[in-house]
Amino acid sequence: MRYFVLMLMVLAGLPAISTGAVDPDSSSFTVSPLFDVRVRQEILDGVYYFAPDPDRNWVRFRTRLGAEGAGGDHEFKILLTNEHRRFVRPDEIVFDWNEIILDQAYWAWSLSPETKLTLGRHNIIWDRGFLMLEGHPLDGSRSIYQNAVRLQTPLAGGDVDLALIHNPKRDPIVLVGDDDLPLTDADETAVAIRLTRGTAKWTAVWKNEVDPDHNLPHLQVLTLGGRTDRTIGDTGELMGELALQYQKESSSASAHPDGFAMALQTHYADDLGGAWRGKAGFFYYSGARGDLRAFRTPWGRWPKWSELYIYTLIGESTPGRINVAAWENIAAPHATVSRPIGKALRFRFSAYYLLAPQTDWAARGAMTQTELKFDLLPGLDGHLLWEMLAPGGFHDGRGGLKPMTSTVHFLRWQFTYALK
Repeated sequence: MRYFVLMLMVLAGLPAISTGAVDPDSSSFTVSPLFDVRVRQEILDGVYYFAPDPDRNWVRFRTRLGAEGAGGDHEFKILLTNEHRRFVRPDEIVFDWNEIILDQAYWAWSLSPETKLTLGRHNIIWDRGFLMLEGHPLDGSRSIYQNAVRLQTPLAGGDVDLALIHNPKRDPIVLVGDDDLPLTDADETAVAIRLTRGTAKWTAVWKNEVDPDHNLPHLQVLTLGGRTDRTIGDTGELMGELALQYQKESSSASAHPDGFAMALQTHYADDLGGAWRGKAGFFYYSGARGDLRAFRTPWGRWPKWSELYIYTLIGESTPGRINVAAWENIAAPHATVSRPIGKALRFRFSAYYLLAPQTDWAARGAMTQTELKFDLLPGLDGHLLWEMLAPGGFHDGRGGLKPMTSTVHFLRWQFTYALK
């Protein structure tokens, strides 16, 4: 299978040699090359508090190569991706080139100016990923694709976005490398729909999870969400989003096989004077408490709120499920100030007070983030990020967790170059 797919991609790229991207006639088909490389070093000081060695230091290299084309009402994209890590600490981890995967492979057909049908492997992101962004939380940050058929079209005075999704636990199309690398907890099949009317957006996601390794019970989850984005005055922005969820689990061992869960987020942002802008908000993901179950975000397991904290959540893993980036039983008020510095720099400082709703709102800790983003040259950008967490009472070792006894840090520098 992998060699057949590779042959198709090579054949698909041949038109780029002769066609180029020079004919302005919209009926012609043009092909453009795609290439980018990202290098980042991440230093985790005490973040793996649950491990014998709590520190991690690695350099991550991600390269992507492919082509995209468009002509008339049709377009396509093919993208190969590899991300591997060079471990500095622990130094006993053997270097591995990891995999070359088919990251993007889709065909899109514009049936009309307002209607688009997309078939294949592609990214789907809804409103910065509270419910829909990251499809594969266990494979690092190399890819976020969904295997989907997607229709975007006007409907009932608004716009509808409908996707039929199937993501296996392991990628059946790995061109080079480890076929057995798990990408997510289970084989996922889903129907996801979002209706936008004015400032309101309504979402419904039905998701069926079946673990082929039989480590986890069969789980069906229905998530219903509503969101509004409003402008206040000339510069104010108000956002609110609520998601209600019903979970049905086929497990006689579960004390509450069926139950409800919920999550919400809200913020208000406005100019503070000069070049400064501020934002204050709150988010909440339910934990298992009484009749309430832990929220299971459909595809929101990514570092939405923190790069540091997603790794501490590994220490809260349950049998058969690694909880990296599992936003559940977490809530926090938060505030951010930001401003540009000249034309090439952007500064941000954020503060969170993390809580655990499940255990009577015990304090997970106070967390700060300091970030500097910069644009160096056309196609070349990067950032510096420092996160710090002073742990609270939740991390005192309760519930069988190992205690986090001191302040932990996450530091990262990154450079990305993309062919323009």
